[in-house]
Amino acid sequence: MGIIHSSLLGTINGSMGNLVFYQLNGKTVVRQKPGPRKKPASERQLYQQKAFSIGQKFVTPLREALNFTMKKKGSSFESGTNRTLSWLIKNAILPEEKNPILYPERVKVSKGWLVGLEQGLAVREGTSIRITWQPNAWQGSGRDEDSLFVIAYVPESKRVYTLYKGNYRKTGVQVLELPWSEPELGQVFVYAAFYAQDGCIREFSDSICLGKV
Repeated sequence: MGIIHSSLLGTINGSMGNLVFYQLNGKTVVRQKPGPRKKPASERQLYQQKAFSIGQKFVTPLREALNFTMKKKGSSFESGTNRTLSWLIKNAILPEEKNPILYPERVKVSKGWLVGLEQGLAVREGTSIRITWQPNAWQGSGRDEDSLFVIAYVPESKRVYTLYKGNYRKTGVQVLELPWSEPELGQVFVYAAFYAQDGCIREFSDSICLGKV
């Protein structure tokens, strides 16, 4: 706090920039404006911060694939990564003893109205993954020519392999050749969905996690 003993401008009251002027015992006093009070984060805020960090770490390596499946139509601002992250925090991260825990098997890498995989199964064969399903073009929105979309993901090492256009729904089988020199057995999460494309428009099914192989 400072005191101005005389002023060419006379009595000064009010604020200027980050300074506040006021009168005290006939003298002009100047002090800095107080900064915003910093309250400690609440328990809920700390939980949300941790959940966001965990979710962001999981989805960041999937950025390219998620922009293919989850980017909002006609939007140049809302990325597929952000949409997935928002959904993941609400649905795939659960509190355990007040700590956020991510369950990768609950993650959706695509969402939509198409019929998804029926009786989907992923089996490891060396560096290959064999995916099978029951052809179900007769169900609702399913069509024989719907294409398979697959993500093979190792969160620990951030390895991602994406099959953007796999076999048709009617084939019932897809072999995924992993391009990694190390097989990482038992560490690869497999996510699969069907999609139909009409020009630039893609319609997806909800993805399913076929487990960790």
